[in-house]
Amino acid sequence: MASDVDEAKQALRSKMRAVRKGLLDRPERSARILQTLTQRPDVLAASKIMVFDSLASEPDMAPLLAWCEMMGKQRCLPEDTDLDPTWPDVVIVPGLAFTVDGRRCGQGGGWYDRFLAKVRPDAVTVGVCFAPQVVINLPTDEHDVTLHAIVTD
Repeated sequence: MASDVDEAKQALRSKMRAVRKGLLDRPERSARILQTLTQRPDVLAASKIMVFDSLASEPDMAPLLAWCEMMGKQRCLPEDTDLDPTWPDVVIVPGLAFTVDGRRCGQGGGWYDRFLAKVRPDAVTVGVCFAPQVVINLPTDEHDVTLHAIVTD
């Protein structure tokens, strides 16, 4: 039986998928996110960065992967086999909705929450999303991991 939190998350996911798909200027918004990310001191100082492979409606992270290569930073994707959660200095995290204090609603599979619970204590976790995906309140469970920062366009 689904809990009230699960039902609220499912409703939020549906709403945010529609919001994200309705954005017609995703390339421009993605470029602004990239500019902010690449100016963050923690990203600049990192030698190992985990970046996600973007879905069509998510912020485009391909330019961030290229920037990492240009800057001589090691990078990996979540789907890389045998990914060690203690490897990255910075983890760039996707999501459907975020709060300014770092709470996140993902796709619902729980992969990121399980992974982020095991990252090094000194690793920085940064959620990225388009500004309309930032919400005031977000239903959470005890297993939901709060991120260190959120970057939007």
